[in-house]
Amino acid sequence: MIGSIYAVGAAGTGKSTFSASLKEWMIAQGFDTAVANLDPGAEYLPYDADFDIRDMISLSEVMSEYSLGPNGAQIVAADLLLENFQVMLKPLEEFDDYYVIFDTPGQIELFAFRQAAPQLVDSLSGSRATIAFISDAVLASTPSGFVSQKLLYGAVVSRFFKPSMNVMNKCDLISDKEMDTIKEWEEDTDKLLEAYMDEKQKTDKSYFAGIIRAFSEINVAGKVIPVSSRDLLGFEDVYSSMSMSFTGGEDTDTSLKDD
Repeated sequence: MIGSIYAVGAAGTGKSTFSASLKEWMIAQGFDTAVANLDPGAEYLPYDADFDIRDMISLSEVMSEYSLGPNGAQIVAADLLLENFQVMLKPLEEFDDYYVIFDTPGQIELFAFRQAAPQLVDSLSGSRATIAFISDAVLASTPSGFVSQKLLYGAVVSRFFKPSMNVMNKCDLISDKEMDTIKEWEEDTDKLLEAYMDEKQKTDKSYFAGIIRAFSEINVAGKVIPVSSRDLLGFEDVYSSMSMSFTGGEDTDTSLKDD
């Protein structure tokens, strides 16, 4: 594959709709693009998967074989995916000249925080991988929501040690004023700290002041890429970040590869 992007984030942030929209946007730009579903428990996908882990791992069969409920079966299914990733390599070989979008499990802990997850990414994509942490613009419009998602982003980055981007999805659901405030928090941690303390007036101020100021010191508060999966807005910035990782910023024309 030319390059791959892993959509990782908490449940409800819109990883699957992001994956579908990014594929649609990239194909419209002339890039051969495939999307791979890595969520064995997905009941509905807003795209036609070019690779679907559900063809290999059935959640209902896992529930039956291991006498588990839905939550336990999700964990076992995720571990089966990670332990048997070799079987995934062959069907993915047909996308050698493609960009591949990997849509990861809905619950972030089933992918990002399983022991073998970094090995899976290395085996499937090698150095051609980037992590797109999908955050929720509605949640980020509050200081505590902004801070909590930044902390989770930092945790994901520390797990994979791959080029990463913080993609703020659902930007069409917040106002321009709220978006401007989020941008201010990105650029000025003092303003973020002030807003956070106004929201959480009874917290230990020294503790959270240290956390928030550490964002700028360790660059976890790096630039957020606002997108709207519904309106296909912001995806040119996602692609620019991807291309910097894969090709040093140069476009790779894949539209003629199948001719």
